[in-house]
Amino acid sequence: MTKLWTIGTLLQWTQQYFAQKGIDSPRLDAEILLSHVLHKERIYLYAHYDEPMNPTELAAYRDMVKQRASRLSVAHILGMKSFMGLEFHVSTNVLIPRPETELLVENVVAMIEKNKPVSILDMGTGSGAILISLLHYLPQAVGTGVDISSDALQIARKNSQNLQVDTRVQWIESDLFSALSHETFDWVVSNPPYLTASDMQHLQPEVQYDPALALFGGTDGLDIYRRLAKESPTYIKQDGYMAVEIGAGQASDVIAIFTQDGWYTHVKTVKDYSGIERVIVFSRKERM
Repeated sequence: MTKLWTIGTLLQWTQQYFAQKGIDSPRLDAEILLSHVLHKERIYLYAHYDEPMNPTELAAYRDMVKQRASRLSVAHILGMKSFMGLEFHVSTNVLIPRPETELLVENVVAMIEKNKPVSILDMGTGSGAILISLLHYLPQAVGTGVDISSDALQIARKNSQNLQVDTRVQWIESDLFSALSHETFDWVVSNPPYLTASDMQHLQPEVQYDPALALFGGTDGLDIYRRLAKESPTYIKQDGYMAVEIGAGQASDVIAIFTQDGWYTHVKTVKDYSGIERVIVFSRKERM
């Protein structure tokens, strides 16, 4: 006799299965995947515990459970990730936006007058999450997103259209500044790859599905910061700003890299909710 799977029994089984596989949030992941299959909000699951699943729903859910058990992230499975209250398309061609990166966006938004025209360059834009979020919350801003990956830029372009900021943004395929004209910007923002060679040997299984190009920052994790500090000054207006996300323990090194040639002054360092120094803002000055 075929077992009758209800929403409740399926969630319970999946939670135990995910826990056995070492997944950090087994219940939450089970609920997110099942609510996606049913096209319902998660609260629906709790009100319909005894509702039976039909074969089509079960098949779709089983496929997602297999993918999650292989440690593909929920975001990769669904092809979507929430960031700054917005929904972004994602794939294995882009870094999945992290909650700590929202600190970068929040601090830039807080430093810009909302109705003041401002130009923003996002270096290494990936899915476009940082730049598109800035344009969403700064209606007078215009932006340029740069990435070395054409596949990433296709996703960024799709996200800008879906979130209705495409008329205020341009996307450029480039190895950092190499393909840019000599336009200058009020702000340059970046979440560059900053993992060290050692970090890359100890990635969480889910992170291994992210593109290595968006993760690996050289032996000490600081290669792209060195290039940004060297190549960016001519692209930022005097009294403009540079804001970067950094890895744990990198603050003093990144500050030294950006201030050593006299182009940049350290404005502030922002800690994330775990107390880790995560975002650094610099101002671009006339070289001393």
